[in-house]
Parts: sequence; structure tokens; C-alpha cells
Amino acid sequence: MDQKYIKDFVREDFIEGFFAVRRKDVREYARGQFISLELGDCSGRINGVMWEPDAFALNDMTEGMVVKARAVVGEYNHRPQLNISRIRLANDEEFTLEDILPHSSQPREQREARLMALTAKIENSYVKALTESFWNDQKFFDTFMIAAAGKLWHHAYIGGLSEHSANVTELALRVANGYPFLNKDYLIFGGLFHDAGKVETYSSDSTVIDYTDEGRLIGHICLADHWIAEKAQKIEGFPPMLLTKLRHMILSHQGELEYATPVVPQMPEAFVLYYCDEIDSKMGAIDRIRTRQGGKGWSEYVNMLNRFLYFGDGPEDESK
Repeated sequence: MDQKYIKDFVREDFIEGFFAVRRKDVREYARGQFISLELGDCSGRINGVMWEPDAFALNDMTEGMVVKARAVVGEYNHRPQLNISRIRLANDEEFTLEDILPHSSQPREQREARLMALTAKIENSYVKALTESFWNDQKFFDTFMIAAAGKLWHHAYIGGLSEHSANVTELALRVANGYPFLNKDYLIFGGLFHDAGKVETYSSDSTVIDYTDEGRLIGHICLADHWIAEKAQKIEGFPPMLLTKLRHMILSHQGELEYATPVVPQMPEAFVLYYCDEIDSKMGAIDRIRTRQGGKGWSEYVNMLNRFLYFGDGPEDESK
């Protein structure tokens, strides 16, 4: 797809390209109906408005569709906005999901290598066998490698789950270097699989990242716990207490009951996993906001953090 991406739009650009419809609202004004949209591609999102919508735009266009739009880049409330003149459904051969959905900056081969290197560090034969049983499940592994780790907040892009899982595991191992009593095998397993249920929590073949029915009705923690117990049963002689500890790592990783975690951390390793997950998820989200902000100045108010964020004056600020 040969087009300018959203992150590179500047005011008065004439745009003709392909976008996922992330939001559509039909609204009333003095001259009739207009459409307010949020469109997205692999580089970001942008609001749009269509003052004279046709029948397709009003009646047939739905969230999740990929459309071809013709527009001029304007501004509304000090933010870029597309003034759309024409819009139609895109044909499948006109775009790829890699152009429409954001994706990890790390190639799949790099993310795979990180996961395999961490797996190789596991010393307990049962923990290693359980870990490898997931990686040897080709359907699971392929989905794991393309899955997102979030819908909007952190690592919400193709490959985000594998990137986040490796980040959390590596961070936990660095923490463990300062506390010799921590069991590194528990940390590796917990780091790699704490969010594994997200392979079925979020859609992996859609043009927008959204919840599946299983994601809403069961949740990623319960999905992962079920799979772990199921796979461990197939490993002869798997120690019951070891399985309980590994399941606790997954079940407690969100830290507090009000955050929908089934149990709170009650093992030292579970505390480490919770805090490392918090660090990487927060830094992933903050980096997204920082990038959108151009790496400097104050952000807009961040509802998820209940605060503004300050990024200084950019690279030159480091010397001050």
C-alpha cells in the first residue's frame, strides 16, 4: 500500500488512502446529518468528519471495516482532523493488515529468539517441559507471536504480547540478581505466560484490536490457568505443588482483587512478577504517549493514570 501514514500527516495535505474505521457516529446539525469518525492505520489514529455523507457512509459503513478515503488534513481543537469528501469500502487486495494495524518495532525473528533464550534458562525439567509444550503447539505459538497485549493501553499492536512477555521476564530476572532466594524458573514461567490468555482475549485477524466473546466472558487470566493445568496433566509425574505454584504466578499477576486478579500475590516471585508487569505495561503506555507528543512538553490529561505527563524539552533537555 503506497500512501502517506497518519503519523506523517500535516495540515492541508490532500490524502487518499486506506484506513480501519475505529469509531463511527452519525450526528445531527442544521443542514441534516454528518458523520464523525476515528480512522486508524499502522502508525496511529486520527479523527475525521464527513459533512455530506452518502448512503454507504450513513448506512453501510461499520466499525472494523477498512475503507478508502479521500480527505484534506485540517485541525480541530488544536489536533489534526480529516475533512473527508469521499469514502468507500476497500477491496481485500488493496491493503494488508500490516498497513492497517500497528505492529511491534521488533521483527518476529527477534522476538522468537528472546523467548527461546529465556526458555533455555529454565533449570527444572518439569517447568521446561510445560513451557515447551506451549511453544511446540504451532497454532498457539503462531497466534502468540502476532497477538496484541492490550486493546488500547499498552503494547496494543501486532506482536505486542510476545514483546511484553519477554520484557517482563527479562526485567524479573534482573530483579532476581539482587535477591538470591527468588526462584528464577517461577519468574521465567510467570513472565512468559502471565498474559498468554490474550491469544484468545483479543481478535488477531480483525482490522481493529477488540475483545472476543471468550475475552469478555472468561478473561485472559482464567484462560491461561486452564491451559496450564490441562497441559501439565499430560506431563507424566508433574508435581502437584509445583503446578499450584506456577498457577499462582498467573492467577495473582494483576496484584489486587479490584484489578480482577483472582488471588493476590502470596509468593515472593509473584510480587516480583506483579511489579515487573506494572513497570513494563506503564512504560509501554507512557512511551506511546511520549511518541505521540513528539517526545517533549506536557501530555493531555491521562485518565488511566489520573495525571498529566511531562517529557521535558526534548533531547536538548538532557543537558540541563
